[in-house]
Amino acid sequence: MSSNPYPVLDSGLAFFNHAGVSPLPADVAQAVHDYADQAGRSGYFGSTWMDDMADFRQVSAELIGARSPDEIAFVPNTATGVSVSAGALNLQNGDRILVTDAEYPSNRHFYNALHQRGVELDVVRQQDDGRIPTEDILSAVSERTKLVGISHVQWGSGFRSNLRPIADAVHAVGGLLSVDAIQSAGALPVSVAEDDVDILAAGGHKWMLGPTGSGMLYVREELIGDLIPPVLGANSMDGGLEAGNDELILSPTASRFEPGATPTATMLGMRAAIRHLLNIGIDNVWAQLESVTAYLCDALSDAGCRVYSPRGESERSGIVIFDPPEELAARETVDDTWERLQDAGIITAVRFGRLRASPHFYTPESDMDRLANALRA
Repeated sequence: MSSNPYPVLDSGLAFFNHAGVSPLPADVAQAVHDYADQAGRSGYFGSTWMDDMADFRQVSAELIGARSPDEIAFVPNTATGVSVSAGALNLQNGDRILVTDAEYPSNRHFYNALHQRGVELDVVRQQDDGRIPTEDILSAVSERTKLVGISHVQWGSGFRSNLRPIADAVHAVGGLLSVDAIQSAGALPVSVAEDDVDILAAGGHKWMLGPTGSGMLYVREELIGDLIPPVLGANSMDGGLEAGNDELILSPTASRFEPGATPTATMLGMRAAIRHLLNIGIDNVWAQLESVTAYLCDALSDAGCRVYSPRGESERSGIVIFDPPEELAARETVDDTWERLQDAGIITAVRFGRLRASPHFYTPESDMDRLANALRA
């Protein structure tokens, strides 16, 4: 195994798709390997997996600024967290959910299903410059708004929303704020307590540097007792296997959202990934990532690219969406450019007809220069 804490840096790749699926740091890969070794030799016997699960809740709560690890459940991905939490709200015919038209498809599908059952959807439009003005969201909140479902950072623009005013507005009418934080948690400071967030879901395989099939669901402690998840199992019960079958006595913690056996390998990998970030300090991660993306934007601009992502202090994220130089665009499509970059070992993504680069705090300037030089017309 490489001695580099980030083996991808030894791979020959210039990796710019942490907003997609991140490479694993060495210690995260080792945690998954250690699980497989333990499970192969002796199964669960002699393992520390139950204690590790408790620690997963603790470090996850610390990463997102939750007040208690009891507010954290393990989920396999963001979509599961969004769906099971929304499904537990018991929304009725005529209730309204407020969303934006820029959300990742998985965030909308469950809301669309609720719409077919009579729940109304109000949609706030993203502006042409990639911004979703807070005022537009606030003005769309009505007395019938039961839920605002929004991404903290938008996957197709990199725009970061200011969550606290949205929380204040929806709470004023008795509604809740549900946040998809997969494009922010692990990259920049997140605090569900400071922003008064009610529900938050985030997969671990992007900025948190964890494996696919890992994620967290946060539910505000005061809400948990009122929610009956749409999927239940023995682990959802207060007392687990000892609870019996004849009474529905749900766990008083967010573990009620974990119906069955824990996907231990991915949970241990995500736990190691979050510990990795916390050891560095999420403020330090964000400060370095801001420096990295600033350098990247300058390099792209010097190469003739137009940066599309909003770059205001309260708007920017780790995502940089950009258009290739006009001279290059006249010769090849964006998809052709993406494929050419990939063939050269420069890993980006295409989103809505533009290129997306998502470095992380450890991305070297040499990789950013390599991307910019490959784009010069």
